[in-house]
Amino acid sequence: MKQGTAHLWSEPGGRWAIRIEIDGVFYTERDYVDAASASCAIAQILRQHAERSTDTDEEACEECEDPLDLMVCSQCGADGFVRTCEHGGARPIRSVDGALYCPSCRP
Repeated sequence: MKQGTAHLWSEPGGRWAIRIEIDGVFYTERDYVDAASASCAIAQILRQHAERSTDTDEEACEECEDPLDLMVCSQCGADGFVRTCEHGGARPIRSVDGALYCPSCRP
Protein backbone atom coordinates (compact mmCIF):
# COMPACT_ATOMS: atom_id res chain seq x y z
CA MET A 1 0.00 0.00 0.00
CA LYS A 2 1.36 3.38 -0.99
CA GLN A 3 -1.57 5.64 -0.08
CA GLY A 4 -4.91 5.29 1.67
CA THR A 5 -7.72 7.71 2.46
CA ALA A 6 -11.07 7.20 4.15
CA HIS A 7 -14.39 9.02 4.26
CA LEU A 8 -17.05 8.52 6.91
CA TRP A 9 -20.64 9.80 6.71
CA SER A 10 -24.06 9.40 8.26
CA GLU A 11 -26.82 8.05 6.03
CA PRO A 12 -30.58 8.56 6.33
CA GLY A 13 -31.92 6.51 9.22
CA GLY A 14 -28.88 7.15 11.42
CA ARG A 15 -26.62 4.39 10.04
CA TRP A 16 -23.01 5.13 9.07
CA ALA A 17 -21.03 4.37 5.92
CA ILE A 18 -17.35 4.39 4.97
CA ARG A 19 -15.50 4.75 1.69
CA ILE A 20 -11.83 3.86 1.59
CA GLU A 21 -9.47 4.57 -1.28
CA ILE A 22 -6.32 2.45 -1.31
CA ASP A 23 -3.82 3.19 -4.08
CA GLY A 24 -6.60 4.58 -6.29
CA VAL A 25 -9.07 1.72 -5.74
CA PHE A 26 -12.32 2.43 -3.86
CA TYR A 27 -13.96 0.16 -1.29
CA THR A 28 -17.35 1.09 0.23
CA GLU A 29 -19.23 -0.39 3.20
CA ARG A 30 -22.51 0.71 4.75
CA ASP A 31 -24.77 -0.06 7.70
CA TYR A 32 -22.58 0.66 10.73
CA VAL A 33 -24.47 1.37 13.97
CA ASP A 34 -22.33 4.36 14.99
CA ALA A 35 -19.31 6.43 14.01
CA ALA A 36 -17.06 4.50 16.41
CA SER A 37 -17.85 1.15 14.73
CA ALA A 38 -17.27 2.66 11.30
CA SER A 39 -13.96 4.18 12.43
CA CYS A 40 -12.79 0.83 13.80
CA ALA A 41 -13.63 -0.80 10.46
CA ILE A 42 -11.58 1.86 8.63
CA ALA A 43 -8.58 1.21 10.86
CA GLN A 44 -8.88 -2.56 10.49
CA ILE A 45 -9.15 -2.43 6.68
CA LEU A 46 -6.20 -0.05 6.34
CA ARG A 47 -4.09 -2.11 8.76
CA GLN A 48 -4.87 -5.36 6.95
CA HIS A 49 -4.17 -3.86 3.56
CA ALA A 50 -0.86 -2.32 4.65
CA GLU A 51 0.41 -5.70 5.87
CA ARG A 52 -0.80 -7.98 3.08
CA SER A 53 0.29 -9.19 -0.30
CA THR A 54 -1.60 -7.61 -3.19
CA ASP A 55 -1.28 -10.49 -5.67
CA THR A 56 -4.98 -11.40 -5.28
CA ASP A 57 -6.26 -7.83 -5.78
CA GLU A 58 -8.18 -6.88 -8.90
CA GLU A 59 -8.24 -3.48 -10.55
CA ALA A 60 -11.46 -1.49 -10.50
CA CYS A 61 -13.80 -2.37 -13.37
CA GLU A 62 -13.51 -0.07 -16.38
CA GLU A 63 -17.07 -0.91 -17.55
CA CYS A 64 -19.00 0.03 -14.41
CA GLU A 65 -18.62 1.72 -11.05
CA ASP A 66 -19.45 -1.24 -8.82
CA PRO A 67 -17.20 -1.27 -5.72
CA LEU A 68 -14.58 -3.88 -4.94
CA ASP A 69 -15.30 -6.28 -2.10
CA LEU A 70 -12.74 -7.66 0.35
CA MET A 71 -12.91 -11.47 0.19
CA VAL A 72 -10.96 -13.88 2.39
CA CYS A 73 -9.98 -17.45 1.51
CA SER A 74 -11.76 -19.79 3.93
CA GLN A 75 -8.78 -22.17 3.92
CA CYS A 76 -5.62 -20.08 4.37
CA GLY A 77 -6.87 -16.57 5.16
CA ALA A 78 -5.41 -14.90 2.05
CA ASP A 79 -7.51 -11.91 1.11
CA GLY A 80 -8.05 -9.72 -1.92
CA PHE A 81 -10.11 -6.84 -3.21
CA VAL A 82 -12.33 -8.49 -5.83
CA ARG A 83 -14.82 -7.03 -8.30
CA THR A 84 -18.49 -7.36 -7.38
CA CYS A 85 -19.68 -7.01 -10.98
CA GLU A 86 -19.91 -9.70 -13.65
CA HIS A 87 -17.46 -8.05 -16.07
CA GLY A 88 -14.08 -9.59 -16.85
CA GLY A 89 -12.76 -13.08 -16.31
CA ALA A 90 -12.35 -15.40 -13.36
CA ARG A 91 -11.90 -13.88 -9.92
CA PRO A 92 -8.71 -14.46 -7.90
CA ILE A 93 -10.81 -15.45 -4.87
CA ARG A 94 -13.89 -17.45 -5.83
CA SER A 95 -16.83 -19.06 -4.12
CA VAL A 96 -17.07 -22.85 -4.55
CA ASP A 97 -19.97 -24.62 -2.81
CA GLY A 98 -20.40 -21.73 -0.38
CA ALA A 99 -16.73 -21.43 0.64
CA LEU A 100 -14.17 -18.90 -0.64
CA TYR A 101 -10.90 -20.10 -2.18
CA CYS A 102 -7.73 -18.36 -3.38
CA PRO A 103 -5.81 -19.80 -6.36
CA SER A 104 -3.50 -21.85 -4.09
CA CYS A 105 -6.30 -23.54 -2.13
CA ARG A 106 -8.89 -23.93 -4.88
CA PRO A 107 -10.17 -27.54 -5.14
